[in-house]
Amino acid sequence: MLFEFDETYFKDEERSGFLITECMKRYWAAALRTVEIFDEICRRYNLSYWADCGSMLGAFRHHGFIPWDDDIDLGMPRKDYNLFLEIAEKELPEGFFVSRYESNVHKYNGTTVVINHQGTLFSSEILGEYYNCPFPVGFDLYPYDNVPDDENELQKWRLDYLRCLHEIRTMREDMEKEGNVDFEKLKEKVDEAEIVAARYAGSDTENMTRFIFMALENKSEVLKRKWCDIQMEMPFETATIPVPLYIEEVLLSRFGADYVRSVKAASAHNYPLYKRDIVGMMEFLKNGGIELKDLPPILQYIRREAEYRGIYKEK
Repeated sequence: MLFEFDETYFKDEERSGFLITECMKRYWAAALRTVEIFDEICRRYNLSYWADCGSMLGAFRHHGFIPWDDDIDLGMPRKDYNLFLEIAEKELPEGFFVSRYESNVHKYNGTTVVINHQGTLFSSEILGEYYNCPFPVGFDLYPYDNVPDDENELQKWRLDYLRCLHEIRTMREDMEKEGNVDFEKLKEKVDEAEIVAARYAGSDTENMTRFIFMALENKSEVLKRKWCDIQMEMPFETATIPVPLYIEEVLLSRFGADYVRSVKAASAHNYPLYKRDIVGMMEFLKNGGIELKDLPPILQYIRREAEYRGIYKEK
């Protein structure tokens, strides 16, 4: 996996009737650089992963990002996911941030986020490595757990996990009310929840799931394990990305029969993700008497993006 981008790639482009700006292109490229780094680690340790959710759909339908998507989702078997978390601090480049969503900015939701740095950075190293994108960027990593074949076991497993979720959320709410959130204690509870989720990791079961979603929505997230046991490479932007060998079966189960139709849907978050970073950057610059128009030429695309998004107007 080696993504190569020349300057023509970063030009504004319309895809499926939707404008992809230079800022989004650079954000995409920076995210794919983090996936390259992750992929190198996975190859060294023989870890399996695949493009998941909208990234899987984008690979199949668009051979790249869904035009109105701005993040990358990856899936991973639980045993590989746990090993990655063990080695992440040692293997990821300095400055990378790995969060299981139980921190001062994230709440636990069964997923890990991996980003290249925290905060907006303008160092020559960051801009050179990440295509002049100063914003924090990375990917979401979803663990997939084996689902017990017995229905009674499945429901007990689900209830045990929901109990853990309730304890985590209640504990955090109580701590927040007292004004003293102890993240080490919360982490202990998160670890308990993850142990419950991984209960059938060594079992030869027929199905698997992103367990937190199955726990909250019952069976809507269950997939056949054989669909994802083997991966293949599929074109994605300027290179390829691994997807399940039975990608069409997965997409049909996840998105329904209309998954082949390109229909703009609402984002699960406030699109684009970097909008909040631009707003924060504008406040920071303002305190120093600087505006976006004063940025160097290589970063003027951020001013154009802010104008396009309606969050900046040159005085």
